[in-house]
Amino acid sequence: MEPEPRSVTVLRPRVAVAGMRTYLGLLKARIVVPMVAVALVTAFVAGNGQVPLGIIVALALAGGLASAGAACLNHYLDRDVDAIMPRTRQRPIPSGEVHNPATALLLGLALIGLGLAFASRLSHASLVFIALGAFFYVVVYTGWLKRSSPLNVVIGGFAGSCAALAGWLAVSPQLSLTPVLVGTMIFLWTPSHFWSLAIALQQEYRQAGIPMLPVLLGRQRTACAIFAHTALTFLTSLLPYHAGLLGLPYLTIALAAGFVALLSALRLLAQPSAAVAWQNYKLSGIYLAALFVGMLVNMVA
Repeated sequence: MEPEPRSVTVLRPRVAVAGMRTYLGLLKARIVVPMVAVALVTAFVAGNGQVPLGIIVALALAGGLASAGAACLNHYLDRDVDAIMPRTRQRPIPSGEVHNPATALLLGLALIGLGLAFASRLSHASLVFIALGAFFYVVVYTGWLKRSSPLNVVIGGFAGSCAALAGWLAVSPQLSLTPVLVGTMIFLWTPSHFWSLAIALQQEYRQAGIPMLPVLLGRQRTACAIFAHTALTFLTSLLPYHAGLLGLPYLTIALAAGFVALLSALRLLAQPSAAVAWQNYKLSGIYLAALFVGMLVNMVA
């Protein structure tokens, strides 16, 4: 039997890698990784740094797979608007890399099912919030509010709060003030983050018919809303310390990061341009990450 030409043997691994990248693109790692991190950090706070390995693995797999499945379904449901917006035209479905959109639908449902199977190894309450997070992101946000209401990212932000609640309840049997405050921080932070993106991409959202706040109210009024939400997030981030739930190391980081976030939001209020909005979008992500780093530092300090 004659050996295959060298070009064929080299091409096959390249095709496999390209295919893997396509399907990884459906999973939205930039959303999945932060959601898993939120759940794990909150779980460690609940357990005072002592969390059984089995719970860590089950929580990471349950949250990661459910989030990835929800992302796939988001790709499927948004395939028409993704084809309109320049920012999203290169996503796997509108670009043609995934030829049959039903592939994303089936993959998404399978991943959510698998994630919930791992979640069944956790507490029933944790399972409920993992399922609720996927439901809010796919059905409430993507399927309903995104195209019908400027409150889409406000109400849809509860999906992120569910990650914190699921992480806490995976370790602790009781829903105490700490996870409620952490979930509230995420809920208040979400609109300011995505409204900043919407200012930067205002024309794209208008062209796609997505009723984001800048499209309906303009940049200046949206910048006011962003500053208000940033201020509320900052004030809420201080409450765990004042309630005696987290210590001085966390407070120090929360104050420093919050001060920078407020200055950035104030700059956007003074100059609501696309460039400044994009910078605030990026910085707001760092701000949220800093708050969770503060929680980790608080445990080891």
